Amino acid sequence: MDNSSEQGRNIYQNAVTGATSNPVIKEPDAVDEDFAQAANRTLERGAELLRVLIPSHQSAIALVVEKDWTSVRKYFSLSEKYAAWRDYQVPAVGVGTHAWMLEHNAPARFTQAQLEAHPHWLGFGTEASKHPPMRGWLTAPIRGRDGKNWGLLQLSDRYEGEYSEADEASLEQFAVLVSEALEALWEVRNLRKGILTPSQLSSEG
Repeated sequence: MDNSSEQGRNIYQNAVTGATSNPVIKEPDAVDEDFAQAANRTLERGAELLRVLIPSHQSAIALVVEKDWTSVRKYFSLSEKYAAWRDYQVPAVGVGTHAWMLEHNAPARFTQAQLEAHPHWLGFGTEASKHPPMRGWLTAPIRGRDGKNWGLLQLSDRYEGEYSEADEASLEQFAVLVSEALEALWEVRNLRKGILTPSQLSSEG
């Protein structure tokens, strides 16, 4: 069997990890539910594609609405190397380097030694004995048009070597693509509800 093909296969059975409440959409109707499902598909597929784009054993995408970790939507892709963690479903709670990244709001690249030396590194806290181990961390924010951070992309355990500056640039571009896809879905949702979108407002102004 082609080893690269086997490494690229996602062994994780993706599902929304975390609460499904949404502080932006208080009382979702059918249109809102359609948006949420489309956003979920974007995040799920994005996590799997990201791991292939920058060859890694782990990838994750988290959408954090207004920095509210009770509404986080997070998707993973894991290679066969991490088959022992295929059923790990504990949601992120927004502490340590996760919380730092939302405030940092810019791409970051660490070797494992650099990550463990980071002042916000907590070593997975109470989940230390259960969480998949990491080997380096490459991460970038999902930023809206206004620069607001709506979540983050993450990679760990590159197939070969450490993450490079070129990998960081590719991740940043992928984050832009994910952000634009989600914003397009949101505009479709608004159009279906008869709400003016930002692009409509700017064209009328």
